[in-house]
Amino acid sequence: MTRRTMMQAAAALGAGAAGGAASAAPSDPWADMDATAMAEKVRAREVSPLEMLEAAIARAEAVNGRLNCLSETLYDRARTRAAEGRVPLDGPFAGVPYLLKDETELAGVRRRFGSRLDAGLPVTERSDPMVERMEAAGFNIFGRTTMSEFGALPTTETAAYGVTRNPWNTNHTPGGSSGGSAAAVAAGIVPMADAWDGAGSIRIPAANCGLVGLKPTRDRTPGMDKWFPALNLASHFCVSRSVRDSAALLAVTETQGTPGLPPTGRVEGPSTRRLRIGVAASSLGGHAPSVETAAALADAVALLEGLGHSVRPVAWPIDADAFQADFTQIYLAYGDRMADRLARALGQDRAALMAQAEPASQAMAMMGSMISEAALQTTLERVGVHAARYYAGFQDLDLLMSPVLLTPPVEIGRINGSVPILDLAQRLNHYADYTMLQNAVGGPAISLPLFWTAENLPLGVQFAADRGDERTLLELAYELEQARPWASRRPPTRAV
Repeated sequence: MTRRTMMQAAAALGAGAAGGAASAAPSDPWADMDATAMAEKVRAREVSPLEMLEAAIARAEAVNGRLNCLSETLYDRARTRAAEGRVPLDGPFAGVPYLLKDETELAGVRRRFGSRLDAGLPVTERSDPMVERMEAAGFNIFGRTTMSEFGALPTTETAAYGVTRNPWNTNHTPGGSSGGSAAAVAAGIVPMADAWDGAGSIRIPAANCGLVGLKPTRDRTPGMDKWFPALNLASHFCVSRSVRDSAALLAVTETQGTPGLPPTGRVEGPSTRRLRIGVAASSLGGHAPSVETAAALADAVALLEGLGHSVRPVAWPIDADAFQADFTQIYLAYGDRMADRLARALGQDRAALMAQAEPASQAMAMMGSMISEAALQTTLERVGVHAARYYAGFQDLDLLMSPVLLTPPVEIGRINGSVPILDLAQRLNHYADYTMLQNAVGGPAISLPLFWTAENLPLGVQFAADRGDERTLLELAYELEQARPWASRRPPTRAV
């Protein structure tokens, strides 16, 4: 098929999809496939990367107006790569269209942080190492996805790019900070998309959108925070609809030779091993989960026990109050130090620069400036104590299970950067209070879509493992996916 013919077909597909989700289905046989299946079609030469790309573009155009999940389109870049044969045809993700989160560096494209400051950022000279590995595996990047400003909040509603909405109910958030990626995957634009997790930013949107969200062990995948490596909280990975897609991505992107971190390798299915699983129901702040969240947790316990796993209630294996206080200091200090580095990088006055940021970002940076380097170093040293206690908890457990969030996805407007900081802190404490522990200690965790509320909103359940034990997480995820299939569930707002 020539490029002109393909463009005409894509235009017809886009025109048919504009009136509603179902109209695109007859012309798009790939929409319901996961990335692994898409790549199989490309490798078998049943479809070209350009055809696969144009179908994804049509899906994006059909639904993005309702969700606002794309911050930037890179259609021509992707078309050129496909037309010139620069998309590898033999990789595990051959020809699979992919979306990149705003903060991920892509050569020739300006990096963004979901902020009005983005316009002043320079064009990136070299792609993030993770992106280089993903493109070598066959992904074709054709757009960027929205995020909360600087990735600080568990929703995606910004002054710069507007409100990103949840495909399951557009009055609710898809989560954050990787909310645009999660909304795009849930709506069927792509089967998986780029994400970072600095305090739950993969797991929270995965939980809110009915997706698989793995946060790998620190240093498992390449890339670190270039703005403030001393507080390297974030892991770079993805959100996906299927377990096998996440497992395959980990296999091709994991860094080899990290001291004390044996390779995970390719995980291709469940294990016969029965696991010892501890359940921490209350949040790190001691809050009880909502009725719906408690029901999701109880349902997961029953499912696991029915599969023969040993499940028992446990307390968090740390001093939760002390950890909460320390993590708050770290996060505030992160905001302050990032503001400094942005100002230096752009050659601008910090006060003038931050005046363009959202009120919450300004408040966090201001409070963080009150934390001295000596106090911060003392806090970071205490994180080592928290980590030792946390990992000691896995001596008689294989996994630690908990909710991802205290409630189902919150309504639009409840948590964003314009909410007064004291109100915002209170709302955050009663919403996102489970996921930051694994970022601080560097351990792996995964959110799995095991439950939907009576209002048809997804509720993810989190499983955490010992450092470096992604294999156990993925093997259990395969087993639960088989026992409670979720990939065929589709939200009301969808591309196909």
